[in-house]
Amino acid sequence: MKLWRRAAGAIKDKLSLITAADEKFTAAIIKATSHNDLSMNIENVQFIYRYIQSNPSSFKPIIRAVSLRVERTRNWTVALKCLMLLHGLFFSGIMAVDSIGRLPFDLSNFGKRKSWFSRTGRFNIFVRAYFSFLDERSILFYNKNMIRLEIIVKMQRIVDSLMRIKPIGETPLVIEAMEYVISEVVVINGHICRGFTSFLSNVQSNMLEISSAEAELAMKIVAKSSSQREQLFKYFEFCRDFGVTKAQEISNFVRITESQMIVLDKLLHIAPELDRKAAKVTPVTAADMAEVDLVISEECSNSPSDLISF
Repeated sequence: MKLWRRAAGAIKDKLSLITAADEKFTAAIIKATSHNDLSMNIENVQFIYRYIQSNPSSFKPIIRAVSLRVERTRNWTVALKCLMLLHGLFFSGIMAVDSIGRLPFDLSNFGKRKSWFSRTGRFNIFVRAYFSFLDERSILFYNKNMIRLEIIVKMQRIVDSLMRIKPIGETPLVIEAMEYVISEVVVINGHICRGFTSFLSNVQSNMLEISSAEAELAMKIVAKSSSQREQLFKYFEFCRDFGVTKAQEISNFVRITESQMIVLDKLLHIAPELDRKAAKVTPVTAADMAEVDLVISEECSNSPSDLISF
């Protein structure tokens, strides 16, 4: 039965190639997102990325071609490969990928009509989880009109979405997709680390611009980081047990030091005074500012790895 399904998938791919448009990239997309559930066709994937880099005007037509491929399929293998193909664009250095925004197709209900106990039920769930993450990521990197702490909060939510993508057995294509997922966890965690470290180091020079709302948001980020850190360790261990190579080395996820907590706690207490100063009601005392100045200066003298581990 499995051989028959693979043969049927190969026939579908050949028919798609026959009816494909004349563009060079169309055939490459079909081959890269074939019904073969063993692995991605890396050669054609790389051809597509190189083609976009050398022909920037082809970016939108290629995205439309991938979207059309997604919309026409009910096969979890093809759908997953299309998601992986687009996900790889974020790692390829192609700047146009940030212009996508919400993905031009919807897989949130992919395969929902089928029972979880069906042959493809759990793979359909995997596809839906992968789509949810990728759509959320694409929207975030498209939207540039957010303050730094808001971006960090949304990145923490993306990490939650990533952890909902879990390996299924030892299916080769799923394990390959999980390598993408683990790489993304590391990338997003790095953005969170650098963003929050930068926020703390800039507090000293921008103190008068820190509001109580921002101070409270920073504390929420700290609380979330603490709980998420433990979840990530467990998630990496879980993926490692399924043979996901990139999960073998567990990163030092976001860790807030005791000294940083002192800085944040002081900000939380001083911020209301800063709000009132901005409203020209009550000035912040020099003693308050000097105390925070001292703590932050001590923090900034530490190495970056001491501030927030990554």
